Amino acid sequence: MSLGELIVPNGVEQIIGSEELFFSTTDRHGLIRSGNSVFVRTSRFSLDELTEAPHNIVRHPDMPAGVFRLMWDRLLTGRPAGAYVQNLAKDGSHYWVFATMTPSSDGFLSVRMAPRTELFEAVKRVYKYVADIEYEAAKRNGMNRRDVAQLGMEQIEQLLGELGFGSHDEFLTEALTTEVAARGRLASATYARPRAQGAIAEVLSGAGALETMLTDLVERLESYREFSERLMWSSTKVLDVARRLDGTVAKAQDASAVVADTAPVLSNVARVMATPTHTAVVTLERLVPRLAALRSYVSDLRFRIALASLHNDMGAAFAAEVVDGIAPPTSLREVPQLCDAVHESVLEMSARAQQVNQALRDVVSDVAEAGERLAEFRRFLGKWRILVLRHRVESVLGDLMQPIDDEFAASWDGMDMLHALGREFESSAVPFDVQALESQVARIRTAATRDIS
Repeated sequence: MSLGELIVPNGVEQIIGSEELFFSTTDRHGLIRSGNSVFVRTSRFSLDELTEAPHNIVRHPDMPAGVFRLMWDRLLTGRPAGAYVQNLAKDGSHYWVFATMTPSSDGFLSVRMAPRTELFEAVKRVYKYVADIEYEAAKRNGMNRRDVAQLGMEQIEQLLGELGFGSHDEFLTEALTTEVAARGRLASATYARPRAQGAIAEVLSGAGALETMLTDLVERLESYREFSERLMWSSTKVLDVARRLDGTVAKAQDASAVVADTAPVLSNVARVMATPTHTAVVTLERLVPRLAALRSYVSDLRFRIALASLHNDMGAAFAAEVVDGIAPPTSLREVPQLCDAVHESVLEMSARAQQVNQALRDVVSDVAEAGERLAEFRRFLGKWRILVLRHRVESVLGDLMQPIDDEFAASWDGMDMLHALGREFESSAVPFDVQALESQVARIRTAATRDIS
């Protein structure tokens, strides 16, 4: 039995400051290698007690096993993970954090912060419900630990769906990005140290410059997310109208066939004008998966930017503690690992930015194609209407003319909206300067590894 398992919760909650960040690293088996002053102070363990201990030394018994199953499933596939976690301190008190875990070359790196968003309160209710289910499964039904964790994970995913999240990944992105944004508002300029000199000053200034770049990207992505939501709504409406138009044109074909003996040209034109409407429908249908992919790429990009921002802040926190005399200069040895994590995020961000911009081009192309096909249909429709009048078959086809006119007008108005949105997208490609970001990361790393003793 570990030391952590002997601790009895006393119900006292520690309140974590918005400016505080926890840091720790572990090996592949979850044994702690290092931790920062915030982790030591809040956990109430000494650094010696934490070092080489399993990270679950601070695990609170009320935490559902399914949460950790979700995190390990991501970590073991090489992806960063995150979750709201209640931890247990050595004195029996507890504290809540939003924890991130990132695979490193030979273990895992974790940065944790105080939760601040409304989502946190909803998650606590989910955890309470799932923990009760897990307890019943283990104690009353004799379910083993692995199966309990699997059951808990499935319950959490179901409940996240009821909260409006399509997947755990979608939830994680929303949780991380909103928590980082909330922390940024509350803890702005936390690590500014005007009196810093030399290498430490360079770490801090480099972190500040990198944060400015990341903030600019976040702002651009927020407008992208709004664009994609508007475009999804508009394209769905236009697709619905285009499908109705396609059906009405099919009726026009059938009706035109009735008068084919006296007006064969009507049937020919009706048949030809069906092609562009059908093509417009097919093209608009392509927008649905394209926009879904675009939203997924934007979501991944937001997640990576938020994670890079958090790791960057952690590096600045180490430098600020050295300036304040809270930590020795040797603590900056942790900063290169954070730089590695930021660098990995930058590479992922670059790949996702390329996907976002390509998806954007595809969406704009599809909108243009659908518009051209509807314009083509408009020309055929004009010919068909003239022929109806010329051959005096209004009594047979007249009832179809108004519905076609109505549906076409609606689709044309919708296409105007799509074209306008497409132009907005086209002028808003995500600018991503990999070299500039990597230059700042390299600057921070070089300063952190410089002999400052």
